[in-house]
Amino acid sequence: MPNNTLLGALWMLGAVASFACMQIAGRELSGGHDAFSVLLFRSLVGLALITPIAIAFGGIKNVTTRRPIGHCVRNCIHFIGQFGWFYGIAFLPMADVTALTSSTPLFGVALAIIFMGELLSLRRLAIILVGFLGVLIVVRPGVVPLELATGVTVLGAFCYAVSIIMVKALTRTEPPLRIVFFMMLLQLIFALACTKLQIALPSEEEWPFVILVGIGGLTAHYSMARSVQLADASVVMPVNFLQLPLMALAGFAIYGEHIDPYTLGGGALILAATYLNITSAKIR
Repeated sequence: MPNNTLLGALWMLGAVASFACMQIAGRELSGGHDAFSVLLFRSLVGLALITPIAIAFGGIKNVTTRRPIGHCVRNCIHFIGQFGWFYGIAFLPMADVTALTSSTPLFGVALAIIFMGELLSLRRLAIILVGFLGVLIVVRPGVVPLELATGVTVLGAFCYAVSIIMVKALTRTEPPLRIVFFMMLLQLIFALACTKLQIALPSEEEWPFVILVGIGGLTAHYSMARSVQLADASVVMPVNFLQLPLMALAGFAIYGEHIDPYTLGGGALILAATYLNITSAKIR
C-alpha cells in the first residue's frame, strides 16, 4: 500500500475518533440546547484554539485567503450537514445516527468520481456496496418507521459529503490549518445568525462537554483535511464506516442503548468493507 494511502487512512481514523467524542458531547448538550447553540459552542471553542495555532505554524497567511468564495460556499453546505447531524443526535439512538451518516462515504465516492476525476474500480465499487449493505441491515428501511430526524440526518450526510469533496479541492492551494480556521470563523458567524444571539449559557456541569465538542470538532476536521490531502477521497472516506460499530458500543456503554443482532451483523460487514477498501489501494 502506498505510504500516502496508509497515512491518509490513519488520519481519517483520527477523524472518526474525534467525531465520536463530538457526538457524545453533542448528546450531553442536546438536553438543554438546540442544534444551533451546540454548533455555536463548537465553533467558538474551536476558533479560540485554532487561531493561535494557525498563526504560530504559518503566520498571518494562515488566517487570510485568496479563495473566500470557496470557503464560504463549502462552509454553508457543511453547516447544513452539521445541523443535520446534531439534530439527529438529539432525537435518535447513537447507533442509528451513525448508521445514517455512514451514507456519507457513498455520496462522497460518487461525487469524487464525478467532480474530482477519481477512478473507481469494480473491486472498490463492490466493497462500497458491501458497506452500504451493512448500513441497510442496521437501518432496515421499510421495516422500521422513518422519522423527520431520519430524513434530516440523511440530508446532513449528503451535505457533509459535498463539503469533504470541496475540502479536497481547497487543499490544492489551502493548507489544512487555514481550512479549519475559516471553517470555525464562518460557522461561528452562521451559528450566531441562526440563534439570533438568544443563547442559554452552559451550566457548570455542561462546560466540559462544551470544551469537548470544540476540541473534537477541531481535531476531526483537521484530520479529515489532512486525510483527503494525502489520498484519494474514494479510498479514505469509507473509513468513516467504522463510526457505526464504535458508536453502537458507546451508546450501549454510556446510555444503555440496546445493540440488536442487526447492528452487530451490519457492523461486521461495515468493518470488513472498510478494511478491504483500504487494502485494495495496492491492487489498483
